[in-house]
Amino acid sequence: MTTETLNLSRETKRAFRAGKFPEHIIKKDMIREMTCTIDCAPGTPNYKEFKVTEGMLFQKVPDCMTPPLEYCDHLLKINGKAVATKREMQEAIFKLAKSNKAHYLTFTFRRIISVIRLNDRDVPSNAAILKPDSDPSDVSQKTNKGYIYYKVVLIYFPRSKLGMSVKSYQNVVYVESTDNTWGSTTRRFLYLGDAILKVDDTEINDVMTAQGAIRSGFQKNGTVTLIVERANQQLSSSFVRAVLNFNKEPDPSMPADVIAACAEQLARYDKTGFTEPVSIYRGYTKSYKTAARATVTKKVDKKNIRSEHLFPGALQKVSEFKENQRLEAEKRKGK
Repeated sequence: MTTETLNLSRETKRAFRAGKFPEHIIKKDMIREMTCTIDCAPGTPNYKEFKVTEGMLFQKVPDCMTPPLEYCDHLLKINGKAVATKREMQEAIFKLAKSNKAHYLTFTFRRIISVIRLNDRDVPSNAAILKPDSDPSDVSQKTNKGYIYYKVVLIYFPRSKLGMSVKSYQNVVYVESTDNTWGSTTRRFLYLGDAILKVDDTEINDVMTAQGAIRSGFQKNGTVTLIVERANQQLSSSFVRAVLNFNKEPDPSMPADVIAACAEQLARYDKTGFTEPVSIYRGYTKSYKTAARATVTKKVDKKNIRSEHLFPGALQKVSEFKENQRLEAEKRKGK
């Protein structure tokens, strides 16, 4: 899920680049105006390291400014002066940098904060707190206490990435890892070990359902709404950590041609029956008529397997071995 690309419509891409999001999903109370001040060295930053969309959404900033700036923050002002175009932004940054004096850059921007705490009565039916009590002695069973719930709105900005991998355990899908790099959609919203209970209107019980719901939601609206379960007590957190540490090794896949050959051979055996293979020859021979054949008997001979003698010094610590060598050398000199 971390590297998949989505084919958003042109209209959706154009609207997102202009900073216009679906109003029925992105409410006004989700958009916060924020300010951050950055101490800059003389001659910095380089205005060429800043890139914005036509709607003044940050696409790229210097590495030293991530954070506090985040991907697709909507730039409003620089040092209190409104900027409405890319050229105005570059001129404001260039004038401060060319003075070759230490200075401050104060950015005023809008950011979507889309994490809302839910009451326990608003959680979906697959939430842990709605499950019956588990046996406390069985550590493999998930406890039904010690969780908090959030509603998270993820926005798939153009050229961004989801930045998340998931795994399932006992019909629950957990966030196994998140990408903390610039441009990650889940960078500020999801934590390691969060359980994804619902994506839009779909309750999640396995990885395939989660991937399909997230992908279809992004392609439809460019946004998805998640209901997330997060452990906040010792017992529930210990269970989540155990789940993340559990890895089931997948069986190696068999090549298709091998499977076809085996199926063909099995069908032949079912039709003609299985015959004992011809005994192999024992030893090298030029005449197959007089050569003895290897036979299989029920007699079993027990034979000891010879082992190599261990070097006793290899079983000692290095310091003890060297000390024993020194004592033996002194004895030889005494004789």
